[in-house]
Amino acid sequence: MAKSVATAGPGAAMRAFAARSWPWLLLLAAAIGFGLYVRYGLIQSTPIGLMCQSAEPAWYCAPRHLLWQIGNAGGWSWAAMAGGFLALLFGWRAAIVLAIVAGGAGLALYNAGPAAFGLILALMRLVRR
Repeated sequence: MAKSVATAGPGAAMRAFAARSWPWLLLLAAAIGFGLYVRYGLIQSTPIGLMCQSAEPAWYCAPRHLLWQIGNAGGWSWAAMAGGFLALLFGWRAAIVLAIVAGGAGLALYNAGPAAFGLILALMRLVRR
């Protein structure tokens, strides 16, 4: 007869929590990876910046400029905080995903403080699930 998690001890509870949380950690790692690629591969890359200032810019210069504008206006942090508050108040899965993705990207894209706040709010909701 199998033991329930409540009677199996703290080791089993920790394993169950780890099994439930790995997809969320993978999503966070992908968001941070996206943010690092955009920051160091597109925005701060000198050759790409020089190409985008030429007479005929490449196709990726407009999305590059849009991503820079979002970061410059604090868009990553606002999205992370809005998603975090909605996740904490209502527990919506889409809000949790928004806060994790925007918070992870914001950690690498110049919005670390406010984006981390929204990310922490979403993680608090995940712990309560």
